[in-house]
Amino acid sequence: MFLLKARVLQQKAGESDFYAYLEKMKEHIAGKMENDDWLIDLSLRALLGEREAVLFALNEIEKFLRENPYSGVLPAAYQCLDVTGALFQEWIGYGPVWAWFTDRAWANSAKLQIVGDQCFVSVSGEYMPYPHRFASLERVEQFRRTLIRHDPKVRLDAQNPSAELKIDDPLWPGRFLRVAVWVPPRVWDGFTTITFRRQIVENMSLEDQAGTGLIPHEAVPMLRALALTFPNLVISGPVESGKTTFANTLVGELLANADTALGVVMVEKHPESTLPFTVKGHRFIPIRAQEKELMDIGIQSLRHDPDVVFMTEMRWREWMFFNYAGEKGYRGLIGTYHTKEAEDIPYQGAFAVYAEAGGNLRGHLVSTLKSCEVVAVLEPLRHGRKKLVRLCEIRYDDNAGRVYAHDWMRWDPGTNEWRYSASVSEKLYRRMRFANEEATQSFVSELKKLAATRPLDGPVTESYKSNAVLKG
Repeated sequence: MFLLKARVLQQKAGESDFYAYLEKMKEHIAGKMENDDWLIDLSLRALLGEREAVLFALNEIEKFLRENPYSGVLPAAYQCLDVTGALFQEWIGYGPVWAWFTDRAWANSAKLQIVGDQCFVSVSGEYMPYPHRFASLERVEQFRRTLIRHDPKVRLDAQNPSAELKIDDPLWPGRFLRVAVWVPPRVWDGFTTITFRRQIVENMSLEDQAGTGLIPHEAVPMLRALALTFPNLVISGPVESGKTTFANTLVGELLANADTALGVVMVEKHPESTLPFTVKGHRFIPIRAQEKELMDIGIQSLRHDPDVVFMTEMRWREWMFFNYAGEKGYRGLIGTYHTKEAEDIPYQGAFAVYAEAGGNLRGHLVSTLKSCEVVAVLEPLRHGRKKLVRLCEIRYDDNAGRVYAHDWMRWDPGTNEWRYSASVSEKLYRRMRFANEEATQSFVSELKKLAATRPLDGPVTESYKSNAVLKG
């Protein structure tokens, strides 16, 4: 009987080409819908994992399959799926990259990038070609339109050719994927670029960070003591250097060692930190702010008595708020920033404010120098490894009009070890003691011990850009 049924189905099968069959199925289902917007809406709800949307789509596919059996071979991207699953993914799902989103085998891949119809994935920190590509540029555009619908505030068109948003991560409930999108005219026609970044690291302690090689075990007590002095700190480095994770670590250490319920205001454009979900017993206030409202919301946030203000990504207007809060005397300002030259961070922060608000560059620079005390510089290495290459104090001699970075800690690639300098300016030392005298004494003591073991030669790096502005 089963052989007879198979022969009947074989005779009924009118299509062996997967994509031609898919088009017929789409036309059939679309004919039963009220308007053209239903597909994008259904795709959005299905990608979000909404049960009713997924079941509706699967039911429509199965009804069509019963009436029009498919007898062909599935494309290589869908060989691990049945016909229903393959049609679902190619119709309104994730397309050929479905496995990166839903298969646990890809759970530790931090990045996926789509350029035109080509796909690339991060494996151990390095991009590699994904084994499959999209069937057409039209399918990429459909996927892109569905993604953008996740955030009603996002505009993406010829006048706004770039966008950033977040979507839920199907592999990690409660977490999300950061999505950056470029469309023409930002890129050439046919080269729409979509980059997904997955947060695959839990909040890490300083001991955990030492275990990865980011920092040395010997420096853990010193770094912990530094965090407890509530420094105004900028953590800098290129993309994928571990800035946000290290910032989370320092904030987490501060909260874990506090004997009161500290207030943390976290300002983000695109939520990235998981601390608000994992840290309990503290007044954690996560704020989502767009650029145009960031300054006003930041000022309002200070009325909620924060002990720490954490900005997970500082670009332009974030510096305006950072400088404002620093000049008002707030400590515990922590932000991440994309650059590698620690000594020039005050100049770059001042220039960001100047470019956005105008005014006097020298005045903005002095504001930044009052706010930015300590800089940590991280570097990404091969195979996903990361390294803290510099930890330094930003010093400003207002009498001499001189700005420079004094490194407390620096990675020496020639000897594969960190070296240390124990000099702390009197100005910063007083601020640290006022915030936490016990932690300050511990920090200085630990730093002296490290410097005695492996002293750093030439710890000073001048900021020629800042000096030129101050003297110009």
